[in-house]
Amino acid sequence: MDVLILRLIHIGAGAFWVGAVFTFFLFVQPAAIAVGPEATKFTYQLLHHRRLPIWIFASGVVTVLAGLWLLVITSNGLDPEILFSASRLGYTVGGVAAIVTLGVGGLYVLPRTRITERTIGTLIAEGRPPTPEEQQTLARVGREGRQAGWIVLIGLTIAIASMATAQYWPVVIG
Repeated sequence: MDVLILRLIHIGAGAFWVGAVFTFFLFVQPAAIAVGPEATKFTYQLLHHRRLPIWIFASGVVTVLAGLWLLVITSNGLDPEILFSASRLGYTVGGVAAIVTLGVGGLYVLPRTRITERTIGTLIAEGRPPTPEEQQTLARVGREGRQAGWIVLIGLTIAIASMATAQYWPVVIG
């Protein structure tokens, strides 16, 4: 595949991934919490019908896979001398941060959004308020998701900053 096309895929998917994560964790989620129970249908629409968490995760997967493919192509098959040279270290650090972030999102955040989606779906289908157990579950899962969300935000910031400043790493390191 042409490197230019691969870069466009990497950048486009990455822009969506980062933008969606930042928008969801910094704006949508806090607004839904502030609104309270009235936000239940809106949240369910995002999680279940629009499948926002799946789209976010899929864009992360596409970003990471395209980035890895680019790294393989531009580093002569992941040659350690090239990967860890001063001129490439920013890309390597950014790639590792993105992979770790994708892992946290896929293994920790996504399952919690599924629990929230199922619980809210049950409440809407049955037309009732949450039981005390369901309230505790939603509160716990929400708290855990927000904590993990900050880890994801920090990881994506490290990935972006590392790659955006990669051209300056030889000056700083060398």
